[in-house]
Amino acid sequence: MKSQESIAILSHRKDADGLSSAAILRIAMPKSTVYLSDYSDMVETIREIGSPQEFFIADLALNDGSFPDFLSEMKRLGQAGTKIQYIDHHVLKSEFETALKECGVDVYHFTEESAAVLAFQKHLPQIGNPTQAKILASCGAITDLMDGGSVARKLISSFDRQFLLYEATVLAFTISMVRKEKEGGAKNEILLDIVERLAEGDLPHAIPGAIEYCQAFAQNASETLERLKSEGKKAGSFGYVKTSESSTGNVAYALIGALNVPVGMAYREDGPDNYEVSLRATEDYRGDLSQVVGKAAKALYTSGGGHAKASGIRIKRDQLEDLIALLRKELS
Repeated sequence: MKSQESIAILSHRKDADGLSSAAILRIAMPKSTVYLSDYSDMVETIREIGSPQEFFIADLALNDGSFPDFLSEMKRLGQAGTKIQYIDHHVLKSEFETALKECGVDVYHFTEESAAVLAFQKHLPQIGNPTQAKILASCGAITDLMDGGSVARKLISSFDRQFLLYEATVLAFTISMVRKEKEGGAKNEILLDIVERLAEGDLPHAIPGAIEYCQAFAQNASETLERLKSEGKKAGSFGYVKTSESSTGNVAYALIGALNVPVGMAYREDGPDNYEVSLRATEDYRGDLSQVVGKAAKALYTSGGGHAKASGIRIKRDQLEDLIALLRKELS
């Protein structure tokens, strides 16, 4: 249980938008403590944090599977006197938003911008280093494919676009390789250190080992693309593959190109009993993966979420065939 006087920040640990959001909030609140989680362990992490005086949650999607327990924790925190702010850009059901507001949560939600951009917007008056925060917000938008938002476009136009693309790519590749090469607590500590360095003013290229991580990522991605041509499988209009890579999202993207399908799904072992699954879609895919994953999560009594073109879900191993069947139906 953490101190009642603390300020806690909880953000998504798996991508550049999540870490950029955490760093921007850290810039705005220098005395805060940062925590990172994924969708699957979000509620557990909230419980471990305890009852801080102020609590800021960013870039963590809510769905039918995760919301009841999340709402229960928000009510607990509200009763303890915690001031809560929820910043997110994933699809959020109107009844979820209403329930959160009814228990005192300050909901700052907009689907047309990245979470990092929203964090920048919300806390601009408290940000002492707006240039660094602008760069981080731009990186979050670019890597989350949200650079078309009106605020993101304005921020990105403040800098040389190639410079931002480079920094965003370095950050995304570094996060991916840290998740691939490091285990357990060491992985989390490195990701937290990246957040701290970004908040202190370092750019992604200055993160220790970042350039080496990027070179390793590029080599690994090239080899993966070749393997997927033979290992990937088609199921109707989408392709799927099992992988040992930590970034299932990157593999799902590569699968789209390797099999020439509009949607790619990659899954990997997550502990002895579960699979972590990522879905990605092409720009011209007309459906909404977040809605597809939401239906699957509800049907399989699990957690998942994301965006129209990029979503993820965590399932039991024996649910894989059920998931493939659901996706085949929804994506046809």
